[in-house]
Amino acid sequence: MPPPPPGMDQLKEAVEAMNSSGFVAPEPLTPMELSELYKTNVNARLLRDKVDDIIELVNEGNELLYSSPGSASAKLKLASSTASKILSQIDKFKPKRGEPVTPEQQLTMSLFVDVSGALSQALTSLGTIKEMTGSPREAILLYQGALPQCEVMNDVQGAFTCRVGIGNCHKALGEFERAIQILKLEHETARANKDEIGLAICCNGLSKCYTSLPFSPSTSTFNLNAALSYALEDVAICRKDDDYPAQLGSALIQVGACHRLLFDFDLARQCYEEGIEMLKAGDDFSAELMAALEFSELCLADVGDCEKAYELGQRGLKIAERLKDSSNIIESLNCCLRSKLCSKEEKLRLKGLVTVGEEGGGGGGNTCLICHEKLDFEGDDVFLSKCGCSYHESCFLEHVGKDQLFCPGGESCKGDSDLRKRVKGDPQILLRLAEGDRQKMYYF
Repeated sequence: MPPPPPGMDQLKEAVEAMNSSGFVAPEPLTPMELSELYKTNVNARLLRDKVDDIIELVNEGNELLYSSPGSASAKLKLASSTASKILSQIDKFKPKRGEPVTPEQQLTMSLFVDVSGALSQALTSLGTIKEMTGSPREAILLYQGALPQCEVMNDVQGAFTCRVGIGNCHKALGEFERAIQILKLEHETARANKDEIGLAICCNGLSKCYTSLPFSPSTSTFNLNAALSYALEDVAICRKDDDYPAQLGSALIQVGACHRLLFDFDLARQCYEEGIEMLKAGDDFSAELMAALEFSELCLADVGDCEKAYELGQRGLKIAERLKDSSNIIESLNCCLRSKLCSKEEKLRLKGLVTVGEEGGGGGGNTCLICHEKLDFEGDDVFLSKCGCSYHESCFLEHVGKDQLFCPGGESCKGDSDLRKRVKGDPQILLRLAEGDRQKMYYF
Protein backbone atom coordinates (compact mmCIF):
# COMPACT_ATOMS: atom_id res chain seq x y z
CA MET A 1 0.00 0.00 0.00
CA PRO A 2 1.49 3.38 -1.00
CA PRO A 3 2.00 6.06 1.70
CA PRO A 4 -0.76 8.64 2.22
CA PRO A 5 -0.36 11.76 0.05
CA PRO A 6 0.54 15.14 1.58
CA GLY A 7 -2.35 16.76 3.40
CA MET A 8 -4.30 13.56 4.15
CA ASP A 9 -3.94 13.85 7.95
CA GLN A 10 -4.84 17.53 7.92
CA LEU A 11 -7.82 16.82 5.71
CA LYS A 12 -9.02 14.19 8.17
CA GLU A 13 -8.76 16.77 10.98
CA ALA A 14 -10.66 19.27 8.84
CA VAL A 15 -13.49 16.77 8.38
CA GLU A 16 -13.62 16.12 12.12
CA ALA A 17 -13.68 19.87 12.86
CA MET A 18 -16.48 20.49 10.39
CA ASN A 19 -18.47 17.62 11.92
CA SER A 20 -17.88 18.83 15.47
CA SER A 21 -21.25 19.01 17.26
CA GLY A 22 -19.91 21.51 19.77
CA PHE A 23 -19.27 24.25 17.22
CA VAL A 24 -22.14 26.56 16.32
CA ALA A 25 -21.33 28.88 13.43
CA PRO A 26 -22.47 32.51 13.80
CA GLU A 27 -23.99 34.55 10.99
CA PRO A 28 -21.60 34.85 8.02
CA LEU A 29 -19.55 38.03 7.79
CA THR A 30 -20.57 40.50 5.10
CA PRO A 31 -18.07 41.39 2.34
CA MET A 32 -17.59 44.79 3.97
CA GLU A 33 -16.84 43.20 7.35
CA LEU A 34 -14.38 40.81 5.73
CA SER A 35 -12.67 43.70 3.95
CA GLU A 36 -12.26 45.63 7.20
CA LEU A 37 -10.85 42.59 9.00
CA TYR A 38 -8.30 42.03 6.26
CA LYS A 39 -7.23 45.68 6.47
CA THR A 40 -6.54 45.44 10.20
CA ASN A 41 -5.07 41.93 10.18
CA VAL A 42 -1.99 41.73 7.98
CA ASN A 43 -1.37 38.04 8.76
CA ALA A 44 -4.91 37.14 7.70
CA ARG A 45 -4.44 39.07 4.45
CA LEU A 46 -1.20 37.23 3.72
CA LEU A 47 -2.90 33.94 4.51
CA ARG A 48 -5.79 34.84 2.22
CA ASP A 49 -3.32 35.47 -0.59
CA LYS A 50 -1.73 32.06 -0.03
CA VAL A 51 -5.13 30.37 -0.11
CA ASP A 52 -5.97 32.18 -3.35
CA ASP A 53 -2.65 30.97 -4.80
CA ILE A 54 -3.55 27.39 -3.85
CA ILE A 55 -6.97 27.70 -5.50
CA GLU A 56 -5.32 29.08 -8.64
CA LEU A 57 -2.85 26.16 -8.69
CA VAL A 58 -5.72 23.68 -8.41
CA ASN A 59 -7.60 25.40 -11.25
CA GLU A 60 -4.49 25.40 -13.45
CA GLY A 61 -3.88 21.73 -12.66
CA ASN A 62 -7.45 20.83 -13.56
CA GLU A 63 -7.14 22.63 -16.90
CA LEU A 64 -4.08 20.48 -17.74
CA LEU A 65 -5.56 17.26 -16.37
CA TYR A 66 -6.03 15.51 -19.73
CA SER A 67 -3.73 17.44 -22.05
CA SER A 68 -0.64 17.28 -19.82
CA PRO A 69 -1.06 14.93 -16.81
CA GLY A 70 2.57 15.39 -15.71
CA SER A 71 2.32 19.18 -15.49
CA ALA A 72 -1.09 18.92 -13.84
CA SER A 73 0.27 16.50 -11.24
CA ALA A 74 3.15 18.86 -10.36
CA LYS A 75 0.77 21.80 -9.78
CA LEU A 76 -1.71 19.70 -7.79
CA LYS A 77 0.99 18.19 -5.59
CA LEU A 78 2.34 21.67 -4.84
CA ALA A 79 -1.19 22.84 -4.04
CA SER A 80 -1.85 19.90 -1.69
CA SER A 81 1.50 20.30 0.07
CA THR A 82 1.00 24.06 0.58
CA ALA A 83 -2.61 23.54 1.70
CA SER A 84 -1.44 20.96 4.23
CA LYS A 85 0.99 23.45 5.79
CA ILE A 86 -1.65 26.19 5.93
CA LEU A 87 -4.18 23.87 7.58
CA SER A 88 -1.60 23.17 10.27
CA GLN A 89 -1.08 26.91 10.81
CA ILE A 90 -4.79 27.68 10.92
CA ASP A 91 -5.63 24.81 13.26
CA LYS A 92 -4.42 26.57 16.44
CA PHE A 93 -6.67 29.59 15.76
CA LYS A 94 -9.90 27.59 15.45
CA PRO A 95 -12.55 28.31 18.13
CA LYS A 96 -12.93 25.74 20.89
CA ARG A 97 -16.20 24.01 21.62
CA GLY A 98 -18.66 26.06 23.63
CA GLU A 99 -16.69 29.31 23.34
CA PRO A 100 -18.11 32.39 21.59
CA VAL A 101 -16.67 32.93 18.13
CA THR A 102 -14.89 36.22 17.51
CA PRO A 103 -14.92 37.86 14.04
CA GLU A 104 -11.23 37.05 13.71
CA GLN A 105 -11.89 33.38 14.44
CA GLN A 106 -14.78 33.42 12.01
CA LEU A 107 -12.41 34.78 9.38
CA THR A 108 -9.96 32.00 10.23
CA MET A 109 -12.70 29.38 9.86
CA SER A 110 -13.62 30.86 6.48
CA LEU A 111 -10.03 30.40 5.33
CA PHE A 112 -10.02 26.93 6.90
CA VAL A 113 -13.06 25.93 4.82
CA ASP A 114 -11.61 27.38 1.61
CA VAL A 115 -8.24 25.69 1.94
CA SER A 116 -9.87 22.38 2.95
CA GLY A 117 -12.05 22.56 -0.14
CA ALA A 118 -9.03 23.30 -2.35
CA LEU A 119 -7.13 20.38 -0.81
CA SER A 120 -10.00 17.95 -1.41
CA GLN A 121 -10.19 19.12 -5.04
CA ALA A 122 -6.44 18.64 -5.45
CA LEU A 123 -6.58 15.12 -4.00
CA THR A 124 -9.56 14.25 -6.21
CA SER A 125 -7.74 15.45 -9.34
CA LEU A 126 -4.55 13.63 -8.32
CA GLY A 127 -6.69 10.52 -7.94
CA THR A 128 -7.96 11.05 -11.49
CA ILE A 129 -4.38 11.30 -12.78
CA LYS A 130 -3.36 8.13 -10.95
CA GLU A 131 -6.43 6.40 -12.38
CA MET A 132 -5.57 7.54 -15.93
CA THR A 133 -1.90 6.56 -15.64
CA GLY A 134 -2.44 3.02 -14.38
CA SER A 135 -2.08 3.30 -10.60
CA PRO A 136 -5.57 2.34 -9.37
CA ARG A 137 -4.61 1.45 -5.81
CA GLU A 138 -2.99 4.85 -5.26
CA ALA A 139 -5.99 6.48 -6.93
CA ILE A 140 -8.42 4.74 -4.54
CA LEU A 141 -6.41 6.03 -1.56
CA LEU A 142 -6.60 9.59 -2.90
CA TYR A 143 -10.32 9.36 -3.69
CA GLN A 144 -11.09 7.89 -0.27
CA GLY A 145 -9.12 10.70 1.37
CA ALA A 146 -11.02 13.43 -0.49
CA LEU A 147 -14.51 11.89 -0.33
CA PRO A 148 -15.39 12.69 3.34
CA GLN A 149 -14.47 16.37 2.91
CA CYS A 150 -16.46 16.61 -0.33
CA GLU A 151 -19.48 15.27 1.52
CA VAL A 152 -19.00 17.64 4.47
CA MET A 153 -18.63 20.61 2.11
CA ASN A 154 -21.72 19.46 0.20
CA ASP A 155 -19.55 19.24 -2.92
CA VAL A 156 -21.93 16.92 -4.77
CA GLN A 157 -19.88 16.81 -7.96
CA GLY A 158 -16.62 16.19 -6.11
CA ALA A 159 -18.14 13.35 -4.07
CA PHE A 160 -19.63 11.84 -7.23
CA THR A 161 -16.24 12.01 -8.97
CA CYS A 162 -14.59 10.23 -6.04
CA ARG A 163 -17.17 7.43 -5.86
CA VAL A 164 -17.19 6.84 -9.61
CA GLY A 165 -13.39 6.98 -9.60
CA ILE A 166 -13.28 4.31 -6.89
CA GLY A 167 -15.64 2.17 -9.00
CA ASN A 168 -13.48 2.58 -12.10
CA CYS A 169 -10.35 1.73 -10.10
CA HIS A 170 -11.94 -1.52 -8.93
CA LYS A 171 -12.60 -2.18 -12.63
CA ALA A 172 -8.94 -1.54 -13.43
CA LEU A 173 -7.96 -4.01 -10.68
CA GLY A 174 -10.16 -6.69 -12.25
CA GLU A 175 -12.75 -6.48 -9.46
CA PHE A 176 -15.60 -6.16 -11.94
CA GLU A 177 -18.51 -7.25 -9.73
CA ARG A 178 -17.55 -4.67 -7.09
CA ALA A 179 -17.11 -2.00 -9.77
CA ILE A 180 -20.54 -2.77 -11.28
CA GLN A 181 -22.14 -2.54 -7.84
CA ILE A 182 -20.67 0.92 -7.20
CA LEU A 183 -21.27 2.28 -10.70
CA LYS A 184 -24.89 1.08 -10.82
CA LEU A 185 -25.62 3.01 -7.61
CA GLU A 186 -24.01 6.15 -9.02
CA HIS A 187 -25.85 5.62 -12.32
CA GLU A 188 -29.17 5.73 -10.45
CA THR A 189 -28.03 8.75 -8.41
CA ALA A 190 -27.08 10.63 -11.56
CA ARG A 191 -30.39 9.75 -13.20
CA ALA A 192 -32.34 10.93 -10.13
CA ASN A 193 -30.37 14.21 -10.10
CA LYS A 194 -30.80 14.62 -13.89
CA ASP A 195 -27.02 14.80 -14.13
CA GLU A 196 -26.48 13.74 -17.72
CA ILE A 197 -22.71 14.15 -17.65
CA GLY A 198 -22.51 11.92 -14.59
CA LEU A 199 -24.92 9.48 -16.19
CA ALA A 200 -22.70 9.25 -19.27
CA ILE A 201 -19.58 8.64 -17.16
CA CYS A 202 -21.32 5.79 -15.31
CA CYS A 203 -22.57 4.28 -18.57
CA ASN A 204 -19.04 4.23 -19.96
CA GLY A 205 -17.63 2.54 -16.87
CA LEU A 206 -20.45 -0.02 -16.69
CA SER A 207 -20.08 -0.90 -20.36
CA LYS A 208 -16.36 -1.53 -19.92
CA CYS A 209 -17.05 -3.70 -16.87
CA TYR A 210 -19.52 -5.89 -18.75
CA THR A 211 -17.15 -6.36 -21.70
CA SER A 212 -14.39 -7.35 -19.25
CA LEU A 213 -16.31 -10.05 -17.39
CA PRO A 214 -14.99 -13.59 -18.00
CA PHE A 215 -16.58 -15.33 -20.96
CA SER A 216 -19.05 -18.15 -20.33
CA PRO A 217 -21.71 -19.64 -22.64
CA SER A 218 -24.48 -18.89 -20.14
CA THR A 219 -23.73 -15.20 -19.49
CA SER A 220 -21.79 -13.85 -22.47
CA THR A 221 -24.86 -12.82 -24.49
CA PHE A 222 -26.37 -10.95 -21.54
CA ASN A 223 -23.07 -9.27 -20.67
CA LEU A 224 -22.34 -8.09 -24.23
CA ASN A 225 -25.88 -6.80 -24.70
CA ALA A 226 -25.66 -4.95 -21.37
CA ALA A 227 -22.30 -3.48 -22.41
CA LEU A 228 -23.66 -2.31 -25.78
CA SER A 229 -26.80 -0.88 -24.18
CA TYR A 230 -24.84 1.23 -21.69
CA ALA A 231 -22.39 2.34 -24.40
CA LEU A 232 -25.21 3.45 -26.74
CA GLU A 233 -26.87 5.33 -23.86
CA ASP A 234 -23.55 7.05 -23.27
CA VAL A 235 -23.28 8.10 -26.93
CA ALA A 236 -26.88 9.36 -27.01
CA ILE A 237 -26.26 11.57 -23.97
CA CYS A 238 -22.95 12.91 -25.26
CA ARG A 239 -24.37 13.84 -28.66
CA LYS A 240 -26.73 16.31 -26.95
CA ASP A 241 -23.85 18.62 -26.04
CA ASP A 242 -21.02 19.67 -28.35
CA ASP A 243 -18.97 21.02 -25.43
CA TYR A 244 -17.58 17.60 -24.45
CA PRO A 245 -16.03 16.00 -27.56
CA ALA A 246 -13.62 13.84 -25.54
CA GLN A 247 -16.47 12.24 -23.63
CA LEU A 248 -18.31 11.51 -26.89
CA GLY A 249 -15.08 10.07 -28.28
CA SER A 250 -14.67 7.75 -25.31
CA ALA A 251 -18.29 6.62 -25.70
CA LEU A 252 -17.86 5.90 -29.41
CA ILE A 253 -14.68 3.90 -28.80
CA GLN A 254 -16.55 1.75 -26.29
CA VAL A 255 -19.42 1.17 -28.74
CA GLY A 256 -16.77 0.15 -31.27
CA ALA A 257 -15.27 -2.31 -28.78
CA CYS A 258 -18.71 -3.84 -28.20
CA HIS A 259 -19.37 -4.21 -31.94
CA ARG A 260 -15.95 -5.84 -32.31
CA LEU A 261 -16.82 -8.44 -29.68
CA LEU A 262 -20.09 -9.03 -31.55
CA PHE A 263 -18.11 -9.55 -34.80
CA ASP A 264 -19.58 -6.49 -36.54
CA PHE A 265 -16.24 -5.12 -37.72
CA ASP A 266 -17.64 -2.54 -40.16
CA LEU A 267 -19.64 -0.80 -37.42
CA ALA A 268 -16.70 -1.16 -35.05
CA ARG A 269 -14.43 0.58 -37.54
CA GLN A 270 -16.86 3.47 -38.06
CA CYS A 271 -17.12 4.02 -34.31
CA TYR A 272 -13.33 3.94 -33.82
CA GLU A 273 -12.73 6.41 -36.64
CA GLU A 274 -15.23 8.96 -35.34
CA GLY A 275 -14.26 8.34 -31.71
CA ILE A 276 -10.56 9.02 -32.25
CA GLU A 277 -11.31 12.32 -33.97
CA MET A 278 -13.55 13.36 -31.07
CA LEU A 279 -10.82 12.50 -28.56
CA LYS A 280 -8.40 14.63 -30.56
CA ALA A 281 -10.87 17.53 -30.61
CA GLY A 282 -11.23 17.23 -26.84
CA ASP A 283 -7.44 17.18 -26.23
CA ASP A 284 -7.67 13.85 -24.40
CA PHE A 285 -4.30 12.64 -25.63
CA SER A 286 -3.99 9.61 -23.34
CA ALA A 287 -7.35 8.23 -24.45
CA GLU A 288 -6.59 9.04 -28.10
CA LEU A 289 -3.32 7.09 -27.83
CA MET A 290 -4.97 3.99 -26.36
CA ALA A 291 -7.82 4.16 -28.90
CA ALA A 292 -5.34 4.39 -31.80
CA LEU A 293 -3.48 1.27 -30.58
CA GLU A 294 -6.74 -0.60 -30.04
CA PHE A 295 -8.01 0.36 -33.50
CA SER A 296 -4.67 -0.69 -34.99
CA GLU A 297 -5.07 -4.17 -33.48
CA LEU A 298 -8.57 -4.40 -34.98
CA CYS A 299 -7.18 -3.48 -38.40
CA LEU A 300 -4.46 -6.14 -38.16
CA ALA A 301 -6.28 -9.00 -36.42
CA ASP A 302 -9.81 -8.62 -37.76
CA VAL A 303 -9.90 -6.78 -41.11
CA GLY A 304 -6.35 -7.09 -42.44
CA ASP A 305 -5.97 -3.39 -43.29
CA CYS A 306 -2.20 -2.92 -42.96
CA GLU A 307 -2.16 0.65 -44.30
CA LYS A 308 -4.64 1.83 -41.68
CA ALA A 309 -2.78 -0.08 -38.96
CA TYR A 310 0.46 1.69 -39.94
CA GLU A 311 -1.27 5.09 -39.99
CA LEU A 312 -2.63 4.45 -36.49
CA GLY A 313 0.77 3.29 -35.28
CA GLN A 314 2.28 6.56 -36.51
CA ARG A 315 -0.46 8.52 -34.80
CA GLY A 316 0.07 6.65 -31.54
CA LEU A 317 3.82 7.23 -31.77
CA LYS A 318 3.46 11.01 -32.04
CA ILE A 319 1.16 11.12 -29.01
CA ALA A 320 3.32 8.73 -26.95
CA GLU A 321 6.39 10.89 -27.66
CA ARG A 322 4.49 14.00 -26.60
CA LEU A 323 3.40 12.29 -23.37
CA LYS A 324 6.89 10.75 -22.90
CA ASP A 325 5.19 7.36 -22.56
CA SER A 326 8.08 4.94 -23.22
CA SER A 327 6.04 1.72 -23.13
CA ASN A 328 3.54 3.00 -25.68
CA ILE A 329 6.33 4.38 -27.89
CA ILE A 330 7.42 0.74 -28.21
CA GLU A 331 3.82 -0.43 -28.70
CA SER A 332 3.22 2.19 -31.42
CA LEU A 333 6.42 1.24 -33.25
CA ASN A 334 5.36 -2.38 -32.94
CA CYS A 335 2.07 -1.55 -34.68
CA CYS A 336 4.10 -0.07 -37.52
CA LEU A 337 6.32 -3.18 -37.62
CA ARG A 338 3.36 -5.55 -37.75
CA SER A 339 1.81 -3.63 -40.64
CA LYS A 340 4.81 -4.57 -42.82
CA LEU A 341 5.08 -0.89 -43.84
CA CYS A 342 7.62 0.05 -41.19
CA SER A 343 10.58 2.17 -42.39
CA LYS A 344 14.20 1.13 -41.82
CA GLU A 345 14.61 3.99 -39.32
CA GLU A 346 11.56 2.85 -37.34
CA LYS A 347 12.81 -0.73 -37.27
CA LEU A 348 16.23 0.34 -35.98
CA ARG A 349 14.63 2.56 -33.36
CA LEU A 350 12.44 -0.32 -32.19
CA LYS A 351 15.49 -2.58 -32.07
CA GLY A 352 17.29 -0.06 -29.85
CA LEU A 353 14.36 0.13 -27.46
CA VAL A 354 13.62 -3.59 -27.10
CA THR A 355 17.25 -4.70 -26.77
CA VAL A 356 17.87 -2.35 -23.82
CA GLY A 357 16.32 -4.91 -21.46
CA GLU A 358 18.28 -7.87 -22.81
CA GLU A 359 21.13 -7.60 -20.27
CA GLY A 360 18.62 -7.25 -17.44
CA GLY A 361 16.94 -10.54 -18.33
CA GLY A 362 14.03 -9.17 -20.33
CA GLY A 363 12.40 -11.08 -23.17
CA GLY A 364 13.34 -8.53 -25.82
CA GLY A 365 16.69 -8.85 -27.53
CA ASN A 366 18.76 -9.47 -30.64
CA THR A 367 18.01 -13.21 -30.79
CA CYS A 368 14.86 -15.23 -31.45
CA LEU A 369 13.60 -16.92 -28.27
CA ILE A 370 12.51 -19.97 -30.28
CA CYS A 371 15.43 -20.83 -32.60
CA HIS A 372 17.98 -18.68 -30.69
CA GLU A 373 19.42 -17.25 -33.89
CA LYS A 374 20.09 -13.56 -34.52
CA LEU A 375 17.20 -11.28 -35.49
CA ASP A 376 17.52 -8.93 -38.44
CA PHE A 377 15.40 -5.93 -37.46
CA GLU A 378 16.00 -4.37 -40.86
CA GLY A 379 14.24 -7.30 -42.57
CA ASP A 380 10.63 -8.45 -42.46
CA ASP A 381 10.99 -11.61 -40.38
CA VAL A 382 10.77 -10.06 -36.91
CA PHE A 383 7.83 -10.35 -34.53
CA LEU A 384 7.60 -8.52 -31.20
CA SER A 385 4.87 -9.76 -28.86
CA LYS A 386 2.94 -7.47 -26.53
CA CYS A 387 4.91 -8.82 -23.59
CA GLY A 388 8.10 -7.53 -25.24
CA CYS A 389 9.57 -10.86 -26.36
CA SER A 390 11.22 -11.04 -29.80
CA TYR A 391 11.08 -13.80 -32.43
CA HIS A 392 11.41 -14.55 -36.09
CA GLU A 393 7.87 -14.17 -37.38
CA SER A 394 8.19 -17.52 -39.18
CA CYS A 395 9.22 -19.24 -35.94
CA PHE A 396 6.35 -17.67 -34.03
CA LEU A 397 3.79 -18.62 -36.72
CA GLU A 398 4.97 -22.21 -36.55
CA HIS A 399 4.71 -22.09 -32.75
CA VAL A 400 1.10 -20.86 -32.61
CA GLY A 401 0.20 -23.04 -35.62
CA LYS A 402 0.70 -26.01 -33.32
CA ASP A 403 -1.97 -24.56 -30.97
CA GLN A 404 0.69 -23.60 -28.46
CA LEU A 405 -1.24 -20.66 -27.07
CA PHE A 406 1.44 -19.10 -24.92
CA CYS A 407 4.56 -17.01 -25.22
CA PRO A 408 7.57 -19.34 -25.62
CA GLY A 409 9.80 -16.86 -23.81
CA GLY A 410 9.60 -18.93 -20.62
CA GLU A 411 11.12 -17.43 -17.50
CA SER A 412 12.60 -14.52 -19.47
CA CYS A 413 9.09 -13.31 -20.35
CA LYS A 414 8.01 -10.55 -17.97
CA GLY A 415 4.49 -10.30 -19.39
CA ASP A 416 1.41 -12.50 -19.33
CA SER A 417 1.00 -13.77 -22.87
CA ASP A 418 -0.74 -17.06 -22.13
CA LEU A 419 -3.51 -16.95 -24.72
CA ARG A 420 -5.31 -19.80 -22.95
CA LYS A 421 -6.29 -17.31 -20.23
CA ARG A 422 -7.48 -14.73 -22.75
CA VAL A 423 -9.65 -17.26 -24.61
CA LYS A 424 -11.99 -17.34 -21.60
CA GLY A 425 -12.73 -13.63 -22.01
CA ASP A 426 -12.65 -13.33 -25.81
CA PRO A 427 -14.55 -16.05 -27.72
CA GLN A 428 -13.54 -14.64 -31.10
CA ILE A 429 -10.00 -15.89 -30.47
CA LEU A 430 -11.34 -19.43 -30.56
CA LEU A 431 -12.87 -18.76 -33.98
CA ARG A 432 -9.62 -17.30 -35.27
CA LEU A 433 -7.68 -20.33 -34.07
CA ALA A 434 -10.26 -22.71 -35.53
CA GLU A 435 -9.94 -20.97 -38.91
CA GLY A 436 -6.17 -21.28 -38.76
CA ASP A 437 -6.02 -17.57 -39.60
CA ARG A 438 -2.49 -16.16 -39.87
CA GLN A 439 -3.73 -12.99 -38.16
CA LYS A 440 -4.18 -14.85 -34.86
CA MET A 441 -0.60 -14.01 -33.94
CA TYR A 442 -1.68 -10.38 -33.49
CA TYR A 443 -3.49 -11.41 -30.31
CA PHE A 444 -0.07 -11.85 -28.72
